Amino acid sequence: MTLYVVRHGRTEYNEKHLFCGRTDVPLSDIGRSQLPSLAEAARGYNLDAIFSSPLRRAVETAEAVAAVTGLPVMTDDRLVERDFGTFEGQPFDTDEDRDARGNFAFRYPGGESNFDVAARVYPFLDWLRENYRDKTVMIVSHGFVCRIIRTWCLDMTDEEFYSLRHPNTGVLRYDV
Repeated sequence: MTLYVVRHGRTEYNEKHLFCGRTDVPLSDIGRSQLPSLAEAARGYNLDAIFSSPLRRAVETAEAVAAVTGLPVMTDDRLVERDFGTFEGQPFDTDEDRDARGNFAFRYPGGESNFDVAARVYPFLDWLRENYRDKTVMIVSHGFVCRIIRTWCLDMTDEEFYSLRHPNTGVLRYDV
Protein backbone atom coordinates (compact mmCIF):
# COMPACT_ATOMS: atom_id res chain seq x y z
CA MET A 1 0.00 0.00 0.00
CA THR A 2 1.16 3.49 -0.78
CA LEU A 3 0.03 5.97 1.82
CA TYR A 4 -0.04 9.75 1.39
CA VAL A 5 -0.47 11.50 4.74
CA VAL A 6 -1.59 15.12 4.61
CA ARG A 7 -2.01 17.64 7.37
CA HIS A 8 -5.04 19.89 6.89
CA GLY A 9 -4.72 23.46 5.63
CA ARG A 10 -3.86 26.31 7.94
CA THR A 11 -6.34 27.64 10.54
CA GLU A 12 -6.47 30.78 12.67
CA TYR A 13 -5.46 28.63 15.64
CA ASN A 14 -2.30 27.61 13.74
CA GLU A 15 -1.60 31.26 12.95
CA LYS A 16 -2.01 32.24 16.62
CA HIS A 17 -0.01 29.22 17.91
CA LEU A 18 -2.92 27.83 19.93
CA PHE A 19 -3.78 24.23 20.73
CA CYS A 20 -6.62 23.31 18.40
CA GLY A 21 -7.13 19.61 19.06
CA ARG A 22 -10.80 18.67 18.89
CA THR A 23 -11.96 22.28 18.52
CA ASP A 24 -13.73 22.23 15.16
CA VAL A 25 -12.35 25.37 13.52
CA PRO A 26 -12.50 26.09 9.78
CA LEU A 27 -9.57 26.80 7.51
CA SER A 28 -8.33 30.38 7.44
CA ASP A 29 -8.01 32.36 4.21
CA ILE A 30 -4.38 31.23 4.07
CA GLY A 31 -5.50 27.62 4.58
CA ARG A 32 -7.99 27.84 1.72
CA SER A 33 -5.31 29.39 -0.50
CA GLN A 34 -3.11 26.31 0.13
CA LEU A 35 -5.66 23.87 -1.29
CA PRO A 36 -5.23 24.35 -5.06
CA SER A 37 -1.56 23.36 -5.03
CA LEU A 38 -2.30 20.30 -2.86
CA ALA A 39 -5.14 19.28 -5.19
CA GLU A 40 -2.95 19.73 -8.26
CA ALA A 41 -0.19 17.60 -6.75
CA ALA A 42 -2.71 14.90 -5.82
CA ARG A 43 -3.67 14.49 -9.48
CA GLY A 44 -0.41 12.62 -9.94
CA TYR A 45 -0.83 10.27 -6.97
CA ASN A 46 -3.28 7.88 -8.67
CA LEU A 47 -5.33 7.61 -5.52
CA ASP A 48 -7.78 4.80 -4.87
CA ALA A 49 -9.26 6.24 -1.68
CA ILE A 50 -9.32 9.37 0.49
CA PHE A 51 -9.87 9.15 4.25
CA SER A 52 -10.23 12.15 6.52
CA SER A 53 -10.73 13.18 10.09
CA PRO A 54 -14.33 14.35 10.52
CA LEU A 55 -13.21 17.79 11.73
CA ARG A 56 -14.09 20.42 9.14
CA ARG A 57 -10.54 21.71 8.60
CA ALA A 58 -9.52 18.21 7.51
CA VAL A 59 -12.69 17.52 5.52
CA GLU A 60 -12.37 20.81 3.62
CA THR A 61 -8.77 19.94 2.77
CA ALA A 62 -9.75 16.42 1.66
CA GLU A 63 -12.63 17.76 -0.43
CA ALA A 64 -10.20 19.85 -2.48
CA VAL A 65 -8.40 16.63 -3.44
CA ALA A 66 -11.70 14.83 -4.02
CA ALA A 67 -12.78 17.55 -6.43
CA VAL A 68 -9.88 16.79 -8.79
CA THR A 69 -9.82 13.00 -8.34
CA GLY A 70 -13.54 12.28 -8.37
CA LEU A 71 -13.16 10.13 -5.24
CA PRO A 72 -15.44 10.43 -2.23
CA VAL A 73 -14.08 11.57 1.11
CA MET A 74 -14.61 8.91 3.77
CA THR A 75 -14.40 10.21 7.32
CA ASP A 76 -13.28 8.15 10.30
CA ASP A 77 -13.45 9.30 13.91
CA ARG A 78 -10.17 7.52 14.68
CA LEU A 79 -8.36 10.19 12.62
CA VAL A 80 -9.56 13.11 14.75
CA GLU A 81 -6.85 15.22 16.37
CA ARG A 82 -5.55 14.53 19.86
CA ASP A 83 -7.76 15.77 22.66
CA PHE A 84 -5.62 18.35 24.45
CA GLY A 85 -8.16 18.72 27.28
CA THR A 86 -7.72 21.93 29.26
CA PHE A 87 -4.96 23.02 26.86
CA GLU A 88 -7.48 23.46 24.00
CA GLY A 89 -7.43 27.06 22.78
CA GLN A 90 -4.37 27.88 24.91
CA PRO A 91 -0.97 29.00 23.57
CA PHE A 92 1.49 26.20 22.99
CA ASP A 93 5.20 26.16 23.74
CA THR A 94 4.69 27.43 27.27
CA ASP A 95 6.64 26.01 30.22
CA GLU A 96 3.62 23.92 31.22
CA ASP A 97 3.19 22.61 27.67
CA ARG A 98 6.90 21.74 27.31
CA ASP A 99 6.79 19.84 30.61
CA ALA A 100 3.70 17.92 29.44
CA ARG A 101 5.09 17.15 25.98
CA GLY A 102 8.32 15.80 27.44
CA ASN A 103 6.47 12.90 29.04
CA PHE A 104 5.43 10.38 26.40
CA ALA A 105 2.71 8.79 28.53
CA PHE A 106 1.35 12.11 29.84
CA ARG A 107 -2.38 12.58 29.43
CA TYR A 108 -3.28 16.24 28.99
CA PRO A 109 -5.71 17.15 31.81
CA GLY A 110 -9.12 16.11 30.52
CA GLY A 111 -7.55 14.89 27.26
CA GLU A 112 -5.45 12.13 25.72
CA SER A 113 -1.92 10.77 25.97
CA ASN A 114 0.25 9.74 23.02
CA PHE A 115 -0.72 6.14 23.83
CA ASP A 116 -4.44 6.97 23.72
CA VAL A 117 -4.07 8.42 20.24
CA ALA A 118 -1.99 5.47 19.02
CA ALA A 119 -4.59 3.08 20.48
CA ARG A 120 -7.20 4.42 18.05
CA VAL A 121 -5.02 5.30 15.04
CA TYR A 122 -3.05 2.03 14.84
CA PRO A 123 -6.15 -0.20 14.48
CA PHE A 124 -7.39 2.09 11.70
CA LEU A 125 -4.04 1.74 9.91
CA ASP A 126 -4.07 -2.04 10.39
CA TRP A 127 -7.57 -2.15 8.88
CA LEU A 128 -6.43 0.06 6.01
CA ARG A 129 -3.44 -2.18 5.26
CA GLU A 130 -5.70 -5.25 5.24
CA ASN A 131 -8.41 -3.72 3.05
CA TYR A 132 -6.30 -1.55 0.70
CA ARG A 133 -3.20 -3.76 0.45
CA ASP A 134 -2.27 -2.96 -3.17
CA LYS A 135 -3.89 0.47 -3.29
CA THR A 136 -2.87 4.10 -2.99
CA VAL A 137 -4.59 5.89 -0.15
CA MET A 138 -4.57 9.46 1.13
CA ILE A 139 -5.24 10.29 4.77
CA VAL A 140 -6.02 13.90 5.65
CA SER A 141 -5.66 14.51 9.35
CA HIS A 142 -3.89 16.64 11.94
CA GLY A 143 -0.35 17.37 13.07
CA PHE A 144 -0.29 15.04 16.05
CA VAL A 145 -2.09 12.22 14.27
CA CYS A 146 0.40 12.56 11.39
CA ARG A 147 3.20 11.96 13.91
CA ILE A 148 1.45 8.86 15.25
CA ILE A 149 0.97 7.56 11.70
CA ARG A 150 4.69 8.03 11.09
CA THR A 151 5.49 5.87 14.14
CA TRP A 152 3.34 3.11 12.64
CA CYS A 153 5.19 3.37 9.31
CA LEU A 154 8.74 3.98 10.57
CA ASP A 155 10.76 3.47 13.71
CA MET A 156 11.47 6.78 15.42
CA THR A 157 13.33 7.94 18.48
CA ASP A 158 11.54 10.15 21.00
CA GLU A 159 13.60 13.09 19.74
CA GLU A 160 12.56 12.41 16.13
CA PHE A 161 8.94 12.11 17.22
CA TYR A 162 8.87 15.41 19.07
CA SER A 163 10.88 17.31 16.48
CA LEU A 164 8.75 16.24 13.50
CA ARG A 165 6.97 19.25 12.05
CA HIS A 166 4.37 18.46 9.44
CA PRO A 167 3.43 21.73 7.72
CA ASN A 168 -0.14 22.55 6.79
CA THR A 169 -1.04 20.77 3.53
CA GLY A 170 2.34 19.01 3.73
CA VAL A 171 2.37 15.52 2.22
CA LEU A 172 4.41 12.57 3.47
CA ARG A 173 4.52 9.37 1.45
CA TYR A 174 4.98 5.91 2.93
CA ASP A 175 5.23 2.59 1.11
CA VAL A 176 3.77 0.11 3.56
